[in-house]
Amino acid sequence: MDPLKRILVVDDNPEERALAALLLRRQLADAEVVEVTGAAAFAAALAQGRLAAVVTEAALPWSDGLGVLDAVKQVFPACAVVFLTSGGGEQLAGDAMRRGLDGYVVKGPRGWVVLAGAVEDAMGRAAGRWAPSSRGSGYRTVLDALPVGIFTTTAAGVVLDATPAVARALGASDRTALAGADLFELLDDEDRRRQVRERLASGQAVRDLDARVRRRDGDVAWLRINAWPVPAEGGGEGRYEGTLEDISGYKRVEKELSERAAALVQSNAELQQFAYVISHDLQEPLHLIERYTRMVSERYADELDDEGQRFMEHVLSSAERMQTMIDDVLEYARVDTRGREFEEVAFEDVVDEALKNLKAAVEDTEASVTRHGLPTLPADGAQMVQLFQNLIGNALKFHGEEPPAVQVSAVEGETEWVFAVMDNGIGIEAEQLERIFGMFQRLHSAEEVPGTGIGLAICKRIVERHGGQIWATSESGKGSTFYFTLPKAATAPAGEPGGGTGEA
Repeated sequence: MDPLKRILVVDDNPEERALAALLLRRQLADAEVVEVTGAAAFAAALAQGRLAAVVTEAALPWSDGLGVLDAVKQVFPACAVVFLTSGGGEQLAGDAMRRGLDGYVVKGPRGWVVLAGAVEDAMGRAAGRWAPSSRGSGYRTVLDALPVGIFTTTAAGVVLDATPAVARALGASDRTALAGADLFELLDDEDRRRQVRERLASGQAVRDLDARVRRRDGDVAWLRINAWPVPAEGGGEGRYEGTLEDISGYKRVEKELSERAAALVQSNAELQQFAYVISHDLQEPLHLIERYTRMVSERYADELDDEGQRFMEHVLSSAERMQTMIDDVLEYARVDTRGREFEEVAFEDVVDEALKNLKAAVEDTEASVTRHGLPTLPADGAQMVQLFQNLIGNALKFHGEEPPAVQVSAVEGETEWVFAVMDNGIGIEAEQLERIFGMFQRLHSAEEVPGTGIGLAICKRIVERHGGQIWATSESGKGSTFYFTLPKAATAPAGEPGGGTGEA
C-alpha cells in the first residue's frame, strides 16, 4: 500500500470512529483507512510511515485536536489533518487553521455526507506540499511530539525512559532528569501508592488511574496514568509501558461542576422547603383575610354604601387571585421535588389525556386539534400531560376571530425528538418571545385573559428536567408555534448529580 494513501481515523468513540472509517473506505476505495484509539496506538500508527491524512476528533480523553494536529505536522508537515468533531466552535477552528489544519467537519447528518469529500480535498491540497521532515519519522520523533506522555518503568516503578511530555507533567527539567526515579513515589496518596505497587508486583495493568502527584518543582497536579506489563525477552526482568496525561484542568472543571451540582441539590431542597412554607404558613393568613372579608361584607352589608361594597369585592378578588398564584408557584416548585421516575410514554396517549382535561375549553371555542408522528419516549407521563395541557390550553385561550386550529407534531432527529404545537391564534410580538417563559410574565391583563402568567414557566421547567429545550416562533396576528426537544435516551432528571471513579 502506498504510504501516501494511508488515512488515520482518531476517535475514542467506537461507533463514530467506525462510521467515519466505513464512509471513507466506501468513497475512497484506493485508500487504507486505519482506526486508532488511545495515545500509544496513535504513536505506533504514526511511526509506521508517512500518511495521506489524519481525521481526528477535536476532544479526546488523552489529548485535544490541537495536540494531535501539532504532533502530526511536526513529524509529517505535508500530511492533511481534518477535524471531525461534535463541538469546538469558531474559536477552535480558527486556532487550528492558523496551525495548519486542512479541514473542519461537524458531526451530524450533513457532516457524514461531506466527510469523504472534505478529506479528499484536503489530501489534494496537501499533495503538492510534501517534503521529508527535517526531524525524520522515527518512533522517537513521534513519541517526542505527542501531547500525552509515554514512559517505560521496571516492575518496581523505576523510570527507564520517558518522553518530554512526562517530564513536563512531573515538573522535571527534561526527560533525562527522570531516569532512575521512582515514578509512583510521586503519588500524593499513600493508599494509591500501595495499590499501584501491589498491581505492578503481581503483573497487573493499571488503567485510568486519576491520582494527585507532588511534582518535582513542588507544585501539585492531577495525572491520569495507564500502565501495562510487557513480557520479558529471553527470561530477563519484565517491565511496564504506559501513558501519563496532565488532567489538572479537567479536575478543576470537575470540581466546579460537583460544587454546582451540590448547590443545585441544596437549591432544590430549599425550594421544597419554600413550597412547604407557601402551602402552610402563607395560605393560613390568606384564608383568614378571605373569611373575615366575607363576614364583614355579609354582616355589615346594610351599613356599607356602594363604594364600601366595591372595596370588599376588590379585597375578595385579590385574595382569590393570590390563592391562584400561590397554587401556581407550588406547582412550579414541585416539577422537580415531586416528579416521577421516567418510563416509556406514548405521546398519542399523552395528548389524548390533555384533551380530556381541556374538553370544556375545546367545546366552548369549537376548536380542532390534530396530531401526527408522535413517538414513544422515556419521560414523566404526568408532567408530559401537564406540558401539552398548558401549550394546547394557551392556543385555545389566545385565539383570534376564527375557531382555534391546533396541530401537534414531532420530527425525529439524530439524538432527540423535536415537538411542535402550532396554532392560528393572535400571535406574539417577536421581542416578547424570550420573556414569555419567565414566571408571572403576562402580555395581557387578568381582566382580558384570566391566568397568572406562570404556565409557560412550568412548561420550561418540565422540558429542562427532561434534558430538553423549549422556544417559540410567532408573528402577531398570524399564530404561534411552540417547539421543544426531548432526548431519545433517558437522562437523569436535572439536579441529580452523577459520577464515576478510575481503576487503580
